[in-house]
Amino acid sequence: MSLNRAAFATVVGLASLCGLPAAAQMGPPKLDQNGDGRILYAEYRSANVERTLDTLDADKNGQISRKEFDKVAGMARTFGGARAAAAMDQWWRATDVNGDGAMSRGEMEANTRRRFDAADSDRDGVLTKTEVAAMRERQRAASGN
Repeated sequence: MSLNRAAFATVVGLASLCGLPAAAQMGPPKLDQNGDGRILYAEYRSANVERTLDTLDADKNGQISRKEFDKVAGMARTFGGARAAAAMDQWWRATDVNGDGAMSRGEMEANTRRRFDAADSDRDGVLTKTEVAAMRERQRAASGN
């Protein structure tokens, strides 16, 4: 499988969400899909679960194998170096919680839900630009950027 534009865009989006260095960030994924200035969980889920599955699940079996993940993680490592490699490995461990070597849809949804809930500081079920900025800043700080 060659890395197409959609997969590259996903790498870029994941780099932003993982707090990778600026060299790996060419633009965040479009979280506010309807442009209303508010990010509902459905939009966040679509950007994080559906988009990732659509572009990384090469065999379309509803999960991302370590082999499929490593093709994209390699690109993030190339652009982001050691910090990107650490962030990608951390993302894998946080998502493949049962350790079976694949990110299932359920695992991805659970991880996405955890991240959304952690970012939703006022617990209103909606992310604002301020909450997203704070989330990204926490992720950057955690990755040493």
